[in-house]
Amino acid sequence: MGLFIGTSGWAYKEWKPDFYPQDVPQRAFLEYYGSQLSACEINATFRRMQSPETIVKWRDTVPDGFRFSTKAHQGLTHSRQMVPDEDKRSFFDAFLTSVKGLGDKLGVVLWQYPPYRKRDDEALSGLLGLLKDGPRFALEFRDDSWNHPEVYASIAEAGGTVCVSETKGEVLDEFPPGPIAYVRLRSERYTDAARQGWLELLKETSLTRDTFAFTKHEGIPAGDPLGGIGMARWLVENS
Repeated sequence: MGLFIGTSGWAYKEWKPDFYPQDVPQRAFLEYYGSQLSACEINATFRRMQSPETIVKWRDTVPDGFRFSTKAHQGLTHSRQMVPDEDKRSFFDAFLTSVKGLGDKLGVVLWQYPPYRKRDDEALSGLLGLLKDGPRFALEFRDDSWNHPEVYASIAEAGGTVCVSETKGEVLDEFPPGPIAYVRLRSERYTDAARQGWLELLKETSLTRDTFAFTKHEGIPAGDPLGGIGMARWLVENS
């Protein structure tokens, strides 16, 4: 079991000099990032399919214990149908094949759905049937209709989990069920007590399952240890 902590992306010049030293060029950002943190949530895979060369470069730039989360392509999560039809199935397969190029450094695929996606148990069942034999996965829903123990249990039984998106600066009592745990810490700033509470929960959860935590990446000074990249670094240093 492991605890994997980072933020969403790494190519941010504004993180100099509080995170990236002034003498580190942008082409070396990922290498430096990988020396400080243990995971990264890749947003680029949401926007477009990445070339095999890019995937391999990412894989080979970070150390062995590092893990990536890759966001599923928007053409799959923001399409009219939740379950890919015949036309989309080849794209679905191609996307999963591409991110598998990360090898052991692929920690999880995040399927992030828009607010207009309402609960649909039949569609969820069809999707889980496709996902259960692939890479580990987390599903993030932005409509409250999905917030139900039956949904959580179905996803956990298929080998995934529900991604928690925390926006209020509060600490969960526990994570949703599943073989992994996944949280996006999206509040701009946490109190000392909340930060400590998250650290304790993450450490405790990681004793029984791989646990992924990603802080907000934009709009927060890189030197602030109570939010953003600064908080991610603090969590790693104290875990």
